[in-house]
Amino acid sequence: MNYRVALVGNPNSGKTTLFNSLTGSNLYVGNWPGVTIEKKEGDLRDTASKITLVDLPGIYSLAPYSMDEIVSRDFLLSEPPDLIINILDASNIERNLYLTTQLMELKIPIIGVLNMMDIVEKKGLKLDLQSLKKGFGFPFMEISAQKGIGIEALIKAVEEKLEDDRKSGKAPEFNPVFPDNIEKVIIDFDNLVQRSYPDILPGYPKIFRSIKLIEKDDEILKKVANCFGLDQDIYDAREKIREISGQDVDSTIADYRYRFITDQVTRATKKIGKTHLAFEDRLDKVLMNRYAALPIFFIFMFIIYFVSINVVGDGTTGLIEGFISEMLIPGVTGLMEGLNVAPWLIALVTEGAITGVGAVLTFIPQITVLFIFISVLEDSGYMARVAFMMDRVFRKFGLSGKSFIPMVVGLGCSVPGIMATRTLENERERKLTIILTPFISCGAKMPIYVLMASAFFSKAQSVMVFSLYIVSLLVVFVSGVILSKTVFKGQDSGYLLELPPYRLPVLKNTVTQVWQRVKEFIVRAGTIIFAASVVLWFLQNFGTDFQMTANADESILAAFGKFIAPVFAPLGFGNWVASVSVLSGIAAKEMIISTMSVLTSTFDGGFTMALGQIFTPLSAYSFILFVLLASPCTAALATMKKELGSWKTFGFAILYQTGTAYLISMLVYQIGSLFI
Repeated sequence: MNYRVALVGNPNSGKTTLFNSLTGSNLYVGNWPGVTIEKKEGDLRDTASKITLVDLPGIYSLAPYSMDEIVSRDFLLSEPPDLIINILDASNIERNLYLTTQLMELKIPIIGVLNMMDIVEKKGLKLDLQSLKKGFGFPFMEISAQKGIGIEALIKAVEEKLEDDRKSGKAPEFNPVFPDNIEKVIIDFDNLVQRSYPDILPGYPKIFRSIKLIEKDDEILKKVANCFGLDQDIYDAREKIREISGQDVDSTIADYRYRFITDQVTRATKKIGKTHLAFEDRLDKVLMNRYAALPIFFIFMFIIYFVSINVVGDGTTGLIEGFISEMLIPGVTGLMEGLNVAPWLIALVTEGAITGVGAVLTFIPQITVLFIFISVLEDSGYMARVAFMMDRVFRKFGLSGKSFIPMVVGLGCSVPGIMATRTLENERERKLTIILTPFISCGAKMPIYVLMASAFFSKAQSVMVFSLYIVSLLVVFVSGVILSKTVFKGQDSGYLLELPPYRLPVLKNTVTQVWQRVKEFIVRAGTIIFAASVVLWFLQNFGTDFQMTANADESILAAFGKFIAPVFAPLGFGNWVASVSVLSGIAAKEMIISTMSVLTSTFDGGFTMALGQIFTPLSAYSFILFVLLASPCTAALATMKKELGSWKTFGFAILYQTGTAYLISMLVYQIGSLFI
């Protein structure tokens, strides 16, 4: 038998971790039809039957307030799964169960999965699973998705539940959520709909359909817009509920859901000891202090860059460079000469491929340490708190705290950062965040900063690199104000963010996340950068007459570089080597270092001394600013176009990003030249 199971839960409930644990590596990633929200499916592992698990977007309810909620609801209604695994954050169980009460109205079998029970136990509490089952009408299980506890038992329970339901053939019966008088109004209205309007929404679960009509759900009302007389019947039902409750209908329905939830949770909660959360509360008072939170965050970031660049970089860069220049290149050269390989081919391999790729791989230790720190901050729950505190700042600049999350993700790579804007419900804020996220430096640019810092700012490397992140934030804020008052005018959205509990990052998760990011960096070096380094070597060693030349200034690349160099002259780097290097970054930002390394391989005195012949400290800083702020690499541009949709908006984004980079770099160089 083939089965389909939906994994449903709130954001930050551990849903993605559970999905990965249940499916292993059997993952299929796509998009939901008609939207850019990611769709993930995978086969449940270690089962006799084929059980496909569908990971629905994290949602708080089945109300159509966001695209995530619309997508999830449409799937559950149009392609009802055989079973719902409803994952619940046990430390916030009452709020999580609000969605559960709506899922019960779909009449689809459910297994409730209580995650993060260790947090509940720290509060000195225990949840009685049998009491919850009796109160809601379906089974509950305890797991720890992060630690992998209870996963095998859950897989077995899912398989048994599917088989039992198939054999019985009965629809699930859940306990009523609303009191008898409210339940009667809903049932009477449902009977009226079946008698008077038998053709409306025939495939919808009856109680769900009736409640959504009474709530005047926008998406539902669109489907019954031409149904004469229904408006009056809805009005009558709403009036009956208003008379019973003494308050408006929407508040009444929400209130009775929470009353039911509170009653069941109270019955199921057992006190087993003293609370152990006092330390976390004290920690929040410091890390989320109104005045101290942001300075603490910037101190953390400075320490991260100091350790990555000064401590790790100083200790590893020289060793790797020495290995490449003193051992690898001479060794490969000697081997190829011994095989009587043509001199030009030896030069291609050593001066082109090895020099280009090696220049990037030199910075892997710093990149790895940076990604470790970011992963730890994310998994510990700290970054969610920074996003909450940033909301107050971002709102003054036309953004919301939700915009901070894509920008944090963009520290690793702009592609997932841009894709993370899908969580923003407000279309104006989403497009604005897409355009501004590439201003936040991605990991691929860091080797460029480290290289220039070591060559021109050796006594203040960390300060120089940290200043770039301050500049990027200032550009984001100023751009947010300008664009939100001109091109992207509109109403700001509210910001609801659930703060996850503090947790010690699990080593396995941290290693996995860091490896995925570092692997992408290495793969780029072995593919795009390798290929581009070879092409650049040919262009540098062949003249415009397509004959080999020993003078790089007479090469095809030099001719092209000299043609475009005047464009960058006002920025201080009108040299053809610097100009070509900047343009090569369109393919991948790591290419900038590889290009400069290949183009200066014939210079005397090594790479660092060669840079001194191309840049001054001021023009080097101007160059770095342009790299920081200009439009991102091809992969990020493609993602940006996909997310923005419109060619017009996409074209504006490129012009704005590149124009901003050009203007700021020019101002820094021209004003700096007056004093230096």
